[in-house]
Amino acid sequence: MNRGNRGNRGNHGSRGFTLIELTVVLAVIVTLALILTPSITNFITDSRVARARNDVQTIAAAAVQFYKDNGFFPQWTAAVSGGPGTAANKVDLLISPGNVPAVGTANTWTTGTTDTLAHQLLNNTPVYTVKTATSQFGWNGPYLTSDIGADPWNNRYMVNVGLIDTTQGVQTSGGATKSAVWIVSAGPNGTIDTAYTQAVTIALITGDDLGTRIQ
Repeated sequence: MNRGNRGNRGNHGSRGFTLIELTVVLAVIVTLALILTPSITNFITDSRVARARNDVQTIAAAAVQFYKDNGFFPQWTAAVSGGPGTAANKVDLLISPGNVPAVGTANTWTTGTTDTLAHQLLNNTPVYTVKTATSQFGWNGPYLTSDIGADPWNNRYMVNVGLIDTTQGVQTSGGATKSAVWIVSAGPNGTIDTAYTQAVTIALITGDDLGTRIQ
C-alpha cells in the first residue's frame, strides 16, 4: 500500500507544463527576442560597415603602391610596350565582382569602360613591364593578397580611375580643377549617392556610401 502511494507521488512530481505555464514561458521568450533583435541587427550592420571601410582602404593602398612602382596609375586594359596604354584602351572604372549598385543622380558610376581590380592589381593582365633589380619602375605586384570580392551587401566596389590626373597641385594641365577619385562602396542602402565628378577642393562622400580618396 505504501509502495503504491510512493508511486502516485512520483507521478504527480513529473507532471507536464500547464497551458498557463507554457504561455508565460513563450511570453518571456518573445520578449527577450524583441529586446535582443535590434542589438544583433546593429552588430551585423556595424560589422559590415567595418569590413567595407577596411576593403576600400586596402584597395586605395594597393593603387597608391602601384603608382609608386610604375609611375602611373592602373587604368589601361592593355599596356603598350609594357608601359601605359593609349586613349583607346583607357578605362573609366575599376571594379570588383558584385552586383551593379543602384545610382542616384550620379549615373556615370555605372557607365563607361571597366576593368577589374584583379586584372590590374593582382594578375597584371595588361602586361605592364615587370620591375627588375636594375629597373627604376615596373609592376611589382601582386598588390592585393587575394581578389577583393563584392562589398558586404553584394555590390561592386568601384574606382573612378579615369579621372586620375597626376600633375602637381589641384589643377589639371589645362587649368581646370581636378576631380576627386574615390574607391567607393554603395553602402547599406545599395545606392551610390556620391557624385561621380566632384572638384577635389569640395569633394565629399555622401549618403551612407563608404569610401576613401586617392586624388
